[in-house]
Amino acid sequence: MNDLRYALRTLARRPGFALAAVVTLALGIGANTAVFSVVEGVLLRSLPFPGAERLLLILSQSGTSPLRAYETWRTATGAFEDMAAARGEEPVLVAPEGAERVTAWTVTANFFTLLGGRPILGRAFLPEEDRPGSPPVAVLSYAFWQSHFAGDRQVLGRTITLDTVAYTIVGVMSPDFRTPAGFRHPDDTQLWRALGSFLSGPGGAQWAGEGSFWVFGRRRPGINSAGALAALNLVSRRLQDANPGDRAFVPVVEPLHAFLVARVRTPLLLMLGAVSLVLLVACANVASLLLSRGVARAQELAVRVALGASRARLLREALTQSVLLALAGGGCGVLIALWTVPVFVRLAGADLPHLVDITVNIRVLAVALGASVLAGLAAGLIPGLRAARQAPADALKAGSRGTGGQGGKAWRHRSNDALIVAQLALTMVLLSGAGLLTRSFVRLVRLDPGFDPTHLVVAELRLPAERYPTGAARAAFIRDALRAVGSLPSVAATAVSEGMPFSLHALGTVGIPGRGEQPELPVAYIAVVTPDYFRTLAIPLRRGQAFDRASAGVVIDEAAARAYFPGEDPVGKQITFYTYRTRTIIGIVGDVRQQNLHDPPPPHIYESLGDSPADYLQVLVRTSGPPLELVGPLRQTIRTLDPQVPIDRAAPFAAWLGDAMVAQRLYTLLLASFAVLALALAATGVYGIAAYAVTRRTQEIGIRVTLGAGRTAVLRLIVGHGLALTLTGIAFGVAGALATTQVLRAYLFEIGPRDPVVLTSVGLLVVATALVASYLPARRAAKLDPIVALRYE
Repeated sequence: MNDLRYALRTLARRPGFALAAVVTLALGIGANTAVFSVVEGVLLRSLPFPGAERLLLILSQSGTSPLRAYETWRTATGAFEDMAAARGEEPVLVAPEGAERVTAWTVTANFFTLLGGRPILGRAFLPEEDRPGSPPVAVLSYAFWQSHFAGDRQVLGRTITLDTVAYTIVGVMSPDFRTPAGFRHPDDTQLWRALGSFLSGPGGAQWAGEGSFWVFGRRRPGINSAGALAALNLVSRRLQDANPGDRAFVPVVEPLHAFLVARVRTPLLLMLGAVSLVLLVACANVASLLLSRGVARAQELAVRVALGASRARLLREALTQSVLLALAGGGCGVLIALWTVPVFVRLAGADLPHLVDITVNIRVLAVALGASVLAGLAAGLIPGLRAARQAPADALKAGSRGTGGQGGKAWRHRSNDALIVAQLALTMVLLSGAGLLTRSFVRLVRLDPGFDPTHLVVAELRLPAERYPTGAARAAFIRDALRAVGSLPSVAATAVSEGMPFSLHALGTVGIPGRGEQPELPVAYIAVVTPDYFRTLAIPLRRGQAFDRASAGVVIDEAAARAYFPGEDPVGKQITFYTYRTRTIIGIVGDVRQQNLHDPPPPHIYESLGDSPADYLQVLVRTSGPPLELVGPLRQTIRTLDPQVPIDRAAPFAAWLGDAMVAQRLYTLLLASFAVLALALAATGVYGIAAYAVTRRTQEIGIRVTLGAGRTAVLRLIVGHGLALTLTGIAFGVAGALATTQVLRAYLFEIGPRDPVVLTSVGLLVVATALVASYLPARRAAKLDPIVALRYE
């Protein structure tokens, strides 16, 4: 307690010093607390389901699972306690006030019991409601119940129409129930419908045999993932033997939590590592401040030692002071985290899968407290050892002469210099990583996606099945839409597609007729488009011809030509996709990027929309004016044609491109922010060491000026010392960057992790920053009056 009171009195006498140390540590601890809050919420916290650590996602080698495979797999009762299937869709909710698309899941009856879902009103699904022909029933999410029914407890028994089917509401789920769907619709499920009514609806027979479902299973205690997979293979052997070329019946299992976070695990851990370096820079900065502060207290400490104070007592007091500063900085850092965590989650959006709220909770606060104590010990250790090793005679002589004893002075100066070098080296590592990601991101932004996204506007819509039950009806709506939209001012071209770049897209297996036995070919993205699609997107025609109104063939891109017809001219040849559709290739167009800009263009097959389009469509419009100005008229035109057609999204195509780069932009911004923060801390450290050098060498500077040294020589003396430390730090930093930036290789585009342009640019930035930080104290030293300097104590 005496040590605590003494530390408080000491800090109160120098509030400026205390404030600087607290702010420095607050920035470092706050950044770490914020990032750890996200890591804890996404990677470390268990999923909110019973037996969450034993939940598995069961897919097939084809990527999803048909219902027939699920029915077989669920017989593996020796390895699984329970198993359920689910499929996400976006049906059209038909209501008197208009139509809208909703997020729904078709689930088996045991879905809620498997995941611990309990209705707060009514009931969940019954086992007999899994069978085709059962009455259509639905369970509402709590949020949907509140938004669409105002929380009316009389909602049970009422009906809602999804597409063409009227569903009876039988229950409302509790507000804390989440669908484990961070891979598809993170936390926005609005309702669930029973499997049987779905299979009885339009296309139900097809979905029973070919539909794609996610299968969730909870393995029994004592059964690991490998044992569960072996059990699944055992019960599905008959299906595999009956379908030797179909990978849909070959199971693949993965822990559910690992699957949900696989895409973000490495980036989040990289961010946590980066922000830990920022904290190390902050600790080194505060240690340097404490060392400099120790110079001013050298006589005081020497007197205390001479009067009998033990060296252990001095070390304990120094560590108490630094831990106290760190705890104050940690408290401020928690406030910073409370503000920044919601901002981070909002910026990440759907790219941050999480089924629990990401907050600064008790576990995070405990880690923040531990980090504060460790930071305080780390920052105070070297200054504390220095204080404990203080030679009383040297300190008292220093008070009379204005210089310290040679041994203690050299130790103190080397320690300060080493701390500055460490700060600069760590900053160099962070800046190198940020520079690599930034240069990679700039290359992505400037990359040609294969089409012209400027002046392009898109409206996504879905035609309600009850209003457009046939292909002819949908084709008529498309013709009317193209005619009406094409008549708008500034419209240069229009098209309609089922699948466009950077959106949901159909994938199909590919075969080449007449080749006999052939190796497995890569799957293709299948787009069904109107004739003006290529002109509207400005996709160049390479060979052959594009569609006309009567085209029965298909157009492929150059990636498909390379993959399926290497060294051949594909025009005029046949291609089979979806295993049953064979068409003649009439033309070849340029490649386009698909789901992201990072990956090379995949194979595409374009089919003419014809007279039987699907219900999910994109209306694409090229305008000669600003794209934003066309969004409103485009929406209004479609509403005028049919107000019951829900428009999911209407925006310039740049919005889709932006969505594709959200993660890259976010992680680049975060790492750049951490690097800039580290650079600012290192700059203050260089400034502090230069100011300390001026204070320590004031008499020496006065003597030099008296003997004829010019102001330039004084500037060179101070700045030269700072530059020497900077170059040493850069040397260590470059070595560290070369060793650590390899972990970024998977996130770089068209540059390597040892890019010389980035390393050189970062090195020059650090040198320039250090020169400015050193010059300010040096300029003050150059203006010193030599008479005043000679009298300085």
